[in-house]
Amino acid sequence: MKVIRNNIVWILCILISLPLVSSYFHPGFFSTHDGEWAIVRLGDMFRTLRDFQIPPRYSGALNFGYGYPLFNFAYPFPYYVGTLIHLLGFSFVDSIKILFASTVPLSAVGMYFASNALWKSRWAGLVSSILYVYLPYRMVDLYVRGSIGESLAFVLFPVVFYFSLKSLENRNVVYGVLAGVSYGCLIMTHNIMAVLFTPVFLLLLVSYALIYGKNYRSIMFPIISGLLFSAFFWLPAISEKSNILLSRIPIADRNLYFVTLNQLVIPRWGYGVPDQPNGFSYQIGMAQLAIFITSLIALFTKINTRWDREYKMVMVLVLVFTVVLSMMFSFSSPIWKLPFLSEVNYPWTLLAISGFLISLIAGFIASHGTVLKITALGLCCVAIISTISYAKPAGYVQRGDQYYLTNPATTTSSSELMPVWVKLMPSNLVSDKVVILSGKGSIDVVSYNSKKITFKAHLDSDSAISIQTIYYPGWTMESDNKLLPITYNNEYGVMRVGLTKGDHVIMGSFSETPLRMWADTISIVTAIGLGSLVIFKIRKKRYE
Repeated sequence: MKVIRNNIVWILCILISLPLVSSYFHPGFFSTHDGEWAIVRLGDMFRTLRDFQIPPRYSGALNFGYGYPLFNFAYPFPYYVGTLIHLLGFSFVDSIKILFASTVPLSAVGMYFASNALWKSRWAGLVSSILYVYLPYRMVDLYVRGSIGESLAFVLFPVVFYFSLKSLENRNVVYGVLAGVSYGCLIMTHNIMAVLFTPVFLLLLVSYALIYGKNYRSIMFPIISGLLFSAFFWLPAISEKSNILLSRIPIADRNLYFVTLNQLVIPRWGYGVPDQPNGFSYQIGMAQLAIFITSLIALFTKINTRWDREYKMVMVLVLVFTVVLSMMFSFSSPIWKLPFLSEVNYPWTLLAISGFLISLIAGFIASHGTVLKITALGLCCVAIISTISYAKPAGYVQRGDQYYLTNPATTTSSSELMPVWVKLMPSNLVSDKVVILSGKGSIDVVSYNSKKITFKAHLDSDSAISIQTIYYPGWTMESDNKLLPITYNNEYGVMRVGLTKGDHVIMGSFSETPLRMWADTISIVTAIGLGSLVIFKIRKKRYE
């Protein structure tokens, strides 16, 4: 019966969340800040994987055909999932829509299990789930910003937390492995969200272990295994950041995006960028704010009595929530200069972390006494009524896959992923992939994709050849079984080689550097090790 009741509640969580994504069932797509770029990136991920560039790092088709190292730095996991959806027969547009829409019910279920595991109450799970999905910032991500990475991160926050709690409670290695893999996926889903979530996550786990008397020695296992599992992505991204413009020019001025108290508290809505009159909302949510105030009252009424473990845990959550909120204000500016935090350009992204925390706090309210339970359910109704009107786009656009597959842009806001040696950004599609800069002869381009370029050169004299692909470490050029020296100190940063008079077959290839190979090996060995550990534990339990 307990299993049946649990199933009924999490299915109810899904049903309650579905009205928020009804707009995704409308034909076509809609304009958001980044949502359509997600379709372009998905198409490029598919092309890159089709070229057997594994893992994808260098885009050969974008940047007007000149290429650039997109997936060496941009989070790849949403596009891995999107590619799987596309392979099931869905268009690229529909694949992204399915991915966006599925994050809402999945995060509802994830939060239900996380809150239920923390507070040992199905009511807590239900209330937390509703407050989590009916969060104004969720609507910002879905219908204004169109951030696929942040939307999927909302799923992974409670999933990582749930598996970690179960690992602490049961000392079950399988849960620890699932927590580690989930955390690794979070890093690959949105690296900034992972940076912001990690200290909060660790603090909550340490507090839980101390308060409930759990074995805290296993707390670091999900973090370490997740880092090793995702090393193929973050290790090259960090070590090679000096190669791209992002290392020299920030995407935005952080000082423009601190919040004010009015912006956090007063409900409003808009579809523009936040520093404009019609900018999107920074609001916490009326119901979420009321949950915070209710939790303070609940703690204050217990101030002269002995607190049980749950009151100690919610006190930790309230304190962490308060610190997270404070970091969105301008007085926290010095903190944002610390390592890793200095990579965050928009302090308001902490609204995602605060939404996770306040939803867990709501679960505490729902699990303590009839009055608080009724209060929590009433605030769920407030959250639904006040947020559901935001669940709609500014307008729809009817564009098919071909529009996005032929879009040659960089999918970045400031060309921040462009190599630093590129002085002049391409503005027109490349016409000839290979051209003779000096000398006489002719070129026959045989083939090229994201990882290979093969062409024949018939030269009447010694010549300088330009391959209209931007150089990035990993590219090599070979002729007559000999490596050709590559130069790229030109305004476009494209590859150039010198060839002698005669006929030549030149083969260019993009492959992993030694550091990337090490990173790939770490991820592969970790994946095999974690999988073997799970199989060993399952088989051992079966024969006990």
